Amino acid sequence: MKYPTAPGKSLNIIISKTTLLLLLITLAAGAYAQDSVPQSGVLFITSSPLGARVILDGNLLIEQTPLLLKTLSAGKHRLKISKKGFKEQTLKLDIAAGEIAGLNIELGRAYFSPSFTEEKNIVIHKTNEDTGERLFNIQEGTYNIRRKKDILEIKPQFPQQGLINALNLTIPITLSFSALLAIKDILYPKDQILKFSPATISSFSVNIAMIGIDAILWLRRGKFKKTFSFTNEDLRRSESMAKTHYEDGENMLASGTLNEALHFYSIIINNYRETIYVPLSLYKIAKIHYIMGKYSLAALEFQLIIDKYPLAELYDKAQKDLAGVFVKQELYEPGIEQLDEMVLFDPLFSREGIDYYRCEILERWLQKEKKVLSRLIECLDEMVQLYVDSNKITLYRYKLAYYLNIEGNKKGALAQLNLIENLSVNEELNDELKQKIKELLKSIRGES
Repeated sequence: MKYPTAPGKSLNIIISKTTLLLLLITLAAGAYAQDSVPQSGVLFITSSPLGARVILDGNLLIEQTPLLLKTLSAGKHRLKISKKGFKEQTLKLDIAAGEIAGLNIELGRAYFSPSFTEEKNIVIHKTNEDTGERLFNIQEGTYNIRRKKDILEIKPQFPQQGLINALNLTIPITLSFSALLAIKDILYPKDQILKFSPATISSFSVNIAMIGIDAILWLRRGKFKKTFSFTNEDLRRSESMAKTHYEDGENMLASGTLNEALHFYSIIINNYRETIYVPLSLYKIAKIHYIMGKYSLAALEFQLIIDKYPLAELYDKAQKDLAGVFVKQELYEPGIEQLDEMVLFDPLFSREGIDYYRCEILERWLQKEKKVLSRLIECLDEMVQLYVDSNKITLYRYKLAYYLNIEGNKKGALAQLNLIENLSVNEELNDELKQKIKELLKSIRGES
């Protein structure tokens, strides 16, 4: 016998099932959304010289080299790097999810750059030039070079001049041959519709075609001569001179003469703006200002490197150094935020080292503000969980125990200290740390 179900109870069952179904759909959609979030990579792009345009997958980027792409989608990409006076380069990249890569592109010149150290004057394409301490940027091609007394004369040769010369020789011969055929047709006419034979007509057609080609080449030659150009630059401002100044600055820095080092680095900043030595010098200037205690100035210079000159070999260093400057200025929160911006491309830095430095900043901050204690404990707790196999795990556990004890959590502090085994034979511990651990144990246990 079936008993009727109460309407309210049936409605509740339907609502429960619907709610459960909606919950499952929501969870599934959330999981799918999480899985479908495109993973990205990090790419540093540097060129020599600096200041090249970058087209990524058909889109012109606002920034010029050097630049940093922090959220480049994983997969295949196409890059075009171009700069006026240099040959454009096209590259294909395949970026893996989570990959941190660096790309350094040497742009080939679209011209060659000779210097004439023995001649006082040269003539390039009818233009008289003084050669003193100058580097000439001349288009690639063929040149006729000859000396007139003490002057060297350089004339550009039209690339298709050989074809013009060949046509100039061939056209008169073929015209003469065509003329002979025409005379023969006139003197010895044949019974045909046309006055001239097919051979005569064909030879004249060939001549007309060659004359047309010759005329086009002469027009191109005239345009070539009009558009030919060259530039020159001070030989003392070449990249090799920038390198010399940088080495001078390095020598001064090594000897401890900081002001002299600043002088050489500043020369590079002012006079060699497109060379790789500009960001390298700017970083050294920032370090010197940091040593001198000029923290505000150093902070601006480190920030300039991060924003305008994100070289793969400088970016992480500048981020960490800027964090250090903020800590010196007691700006602890900005210092910690700066560490979060590091991409850890530089092998000098490890994730563990940076995470611990974050804890050290919080320790310094704690001396000023007691409210930071909970954040410091959280930071150290993450260290002992993430780096269980580290050779510094005992130090992390000791510090966590120390600050848990300050917080009043003696049970938690003892739990951490109990995990530190074989204190007396642990070679990873120095005597000072061993003594601190013993003293902390006594303090927690209330021993004298």
